[in-house]
Amino acid sequence: MIVEDLLKTISEEITNMVSTKTVIGEHIIVEGKTIIPVTKVSFGFGSGGGEGKKKAGEEGTGGGGGGGASIQPVAFLVVTPEDVQLFNIKGKGAIAQLTEVMPELMEKCKSMMEEKHKQKAGETESD
Repeated sequence: MIVEDLLKTISEEITNMVSTKTVIGEHIIVEGKTIIPVTKVSFGFGSGGGEGKKKAGEEGTGGGGGGGASIQPVAFLVVTPEDVQLFNIKGKGAIAQLTEVMPELMEKCKSMMEEKHKQKAGETESD
């Protein structure tokens, strides 16, 4: 009976760990684009138990278990009103995909920095 309880507890804990929020992460909204991380979840566990007699003729039981999990980012989705794109983090083409997006990101960063400079200049003039 101890082994059954142990397996039940382990499987309940794994159920709590692995959910859609684990695989498809919390979204982030940046300048009208929704970025959704996608991960790979791997896990394993083992358990065992047994019964036996002690030297004095008494019966005894014992059990044990263990497990492990790994969560690795593999991609992210970028959702806009016009389009949905999947960008792989690993594998062939990941660098090419990122280099396609990089000019747009750099331009946005540049415009944000320029806007901050204009705001600071405006604050200085009004003082």
